[in-house]
Amino acid sequence: MCEDTERNRRLTLSCPNKDLENLLKEMNNYLEKTQMEKIKSTRREKELRKEIENISHDLRTPLTSILGYLELMKDGDITKKETYEYISIIEKKSRALKNLIQSFYDLSRLEVYEYKMDIKNIDIHKELMEQLLIFYNDFDQKGIDVELDIGDEVINIQGDLDSIERIFTNLIQNAIKYAKDTFKVRINKSKDTVNIIFSNNMENIEETDIENLFNRFYMKEQSRNSQSSGLGLTITKLLVEAMGGRIDAEMENNFIYFKITFKLSKNE
Repeated sequence: MCEDTERNRRLTLSCPNKDLENLLKEMNNYLEKTQMEKIKSTRREKELRKEIENISHDLRTPLTSILGYLELMKDGDITKKETYEYISIIEKKSRALKNLIQSFYDLSRLEVYEYKMDIKNIDIHKELMEQLLIFYNDFDQKGIDVELDIGDEVINIQGDLDSIERIFTNLIQNAIKYAKDTFKVRINKSKDTVNIIFSNNMENIEETDIENLFNRFYMKEQSRNSQSSGLGLTITKLLVEAMGGRIDAEMENNFIYFKITFKLSKNE
């Protein structure tokens, strides 16, 4: 309501005068532009405050655990077994904290186009199969059925190997975290492009979730924890686009679909 009020403020003329009308038109255009800039600035300030709040939460959570277990280790009565358990937890939380910081750093470089890539010919089918095999046990432990329709032919694109691995890892881990019981991967190849489609069924998914999936730090509140920053899909999108690709998300029949599109190498 406030934003509409600001935008509707205009200067008016009580009597006809062409010269004054032209002047008022220019002044009103200036006021409109100024108010729009003010609204954008206010929105960005609110977004920045929210992002700082999320970063603080994500960093504070593992740090609190680390400090808590270090405090417990000061107790001279703990057993060797407890000491080993505490050290293992501290190590796990420290790795999570390191990954969070790396994600923040990578995001900042991607957004200003300073993320270095080594672009070369990559068999995207081979890399996808390797990443799926790495996470096979995770799907099995969570009782998630994996359905593959990816063929067996070599499919080459021009891309950065580390980025391709990270994209696949992010989408696979996202499915492991949220899939109800089914995860599917399909590859569609056309004359000039290849589509890699990841999908999984979910509970309590809404259209607003789909619309915000690639926004920085977006997460359902109950999903925010020390192991996740809400940056995985944002970074995935930026990596795909940095290699000239595209990623889209949509929902159908309680399934969420992520479709990545890359151009095929010219020698395909």
